[in-house]
Amino acid sequence: MSRSKFDLAAAFQNKQVALNASFLAIRDVTSHPTTVGDQSEGDWVGLFRDFLPTRYTVGPIFAVDHTGDMSDQIDLAIYDTHFSPQWFGATSGTRFVPVESVYAVFEVKPEFNKKYIAEARKKVKSVRDLERTSAPVVYKGGTYSRQEISLRPIIGGILTTRQGPASAVNGLLDIQGDTVDEASSEFLNIGICLEQFAFDYTPMLCDGPSQEGLVTTKIEVKDENQLIYFAIRLFRQLQLIGSVPAVDMIKYEAGATPGGLED
Repeated sequence: MSRSKFDLAAAFQNKQVALNASFLAIRDVTSHPTTVGDQSEGDWVGLFRDFLPTRYTVGPIFAVDHTGDMSDQIDLAIYDTHFSPQWFGATSGTRFVPVESVYAVFEVKPEFNKKYIAEARKKVKSVRDLERTSAPVVYKGGTYSRQEISLRPIIGGILTTRQGPASAVNGLLDIQGDTVDEASSEFLNIGICLEQFAFDYTPMLCDGPSQEGLVTTKIEVKDENQLIYFAIRLFRQLQLIGSVPAVDMIKYEAGATPGGLED
């Protein structure tokens, strides 16, 4: 008896067609940048929510830290609601979340070009520059020790629909090179131009239980089935992070107390 088959490639391709159609439907009837931008962000949020496991929350955020510093507004973030409290929401759906809970941040733009790459890098930097804490986690069998922050990097990326007039990939390489710059808080780890290509700098995990076994690879660019490629590579990067660090509530309590940060 033959088994039924699921055409994974066709499923992703159909999703890519539907997403493109949604973008084009708005772009063809209005040039209003806010309207087009809001629609694009909503489509990307819906796509991420459909694809990612429910452990990940997806949506627009501001990230905050225990000192009271706040990031720029982030179009789309992937963040945790298990290890971190969620501070305050807004009627628009934007949330203010502790930076410790953030897995990834993305800037949504209509076109892949140098200008928008630079803007995306600035948004990513505004999150990575916040001060993250880490606390032990108590469970039924004991206590997990606090996580090393450096081993839980925040993924940065850009989501676009069409390519600019110049070679988009060359523009990216001009800005950040073909290998990961771990010292740069602006570095973009992954991105997609829905109509043309996707790129990523996803490390390969060699034998070993920790990130000490990671081998950084050069940039890879895929110019066919790019949505499938992007989704799989994003999930691989999330897998390498594991879980985000738990918030050190003692530090947040100090920040919430008048004069607490000076004590």
